Amino acid sequence: MECIDAQIAVGDSFYCLFYEENGPGNHLSRIYHFSGRKDPRVRLVAEIREWVASIWANRAGRLFGAVWDGQILSIGETVEPIGSVDLLGTIKLAGFDDEPQFIMGEDGLIFENRRGAWQRVPFRGKQDVYSVARREADTYVFAASAGRLITYSGGTATVEHLPTNVDLHGIAFTTPARGVVVGDEGVAFHYNSGTWTDISADRPSLQDAHAFKGRLLASLEDEAVAEIAGDGTFSNLYDRPAYYFSSNDSFCVTFDDEAAHIYDGKQWTSVQFAGLVPL
Repeated sequence: MECIDAQIAVGDSFYCLFYEENGPGNHLSRIYHFSGRKDPRVRLVAEIREWVASIWANRAGRLFGAVWDGQILSIGETVEPIGSVDLLGTIKLAGFDDEPQFIMGEDGLIFENRRGAWQRVPFRGKQDVYSVARREADTYVFAASAGRLITYSGGTATVEHLPTNVDLHGIAFTTPARGVVVGDEGVAFHYNSGTWTDISADRPSLQDAHAFKGRLLASLEDEAVAEIAGDGTFSNLYDRPAYYFSSNDSFCVTFDDEAAHIYDGKQWTSVQFAGLVPL
């Protein structure tokens, strides 16, 4: 099995989603909860005979999942469907409060949870939508394919085309005036008070971006975790490959094929999967 997503829970505990396809239509997803960085303890949370594409947990550690075909699940002692949308090709489930707020995916589809009713967010375009960050209280910005950003504010979505045609995978803001968006082929843009500045360079593709304790982090494909300074320069923060990030107030987690990596703002700790979960 391969780890395809990780999500911080309470304190330094976290969830990891593992997936394998055993044949056409034969999907298996397993979700594990890890606690204790120095002497990690692991328990199997759920085994689901579906392609769970993404997981998300709220600040209390309540876990949710999104299936490739647009089902939204509550995952605990039992696995319960809590919603379903018309989306084949789920990419990401995201939230900013107690409940998941957005599910996004291929072909320009974003759905928003409005008090348990999932409604499509209309906008012009058919781009794949990869991630979302909250810039202000009611303003969200989505990173999408072909250099598109989708800003959703006050119930209205607008599309902006940055000067690139590569896919934008990760987006983050430390304040309403400062942020970053990153994507394939080392493409990156720094946001400063309403203006996006190109800070792309000859570096590997960037998998994700994340804001943690006032810092902007980015994951470089097969290489490292980097920090992006206020002037847009990159510096290596951890020499391990990484994919997606998530965090609470105290800890950040990311992962690669072999381990999860937990960061407290000063020190990284890696938890190896081998010997803890069947791979």
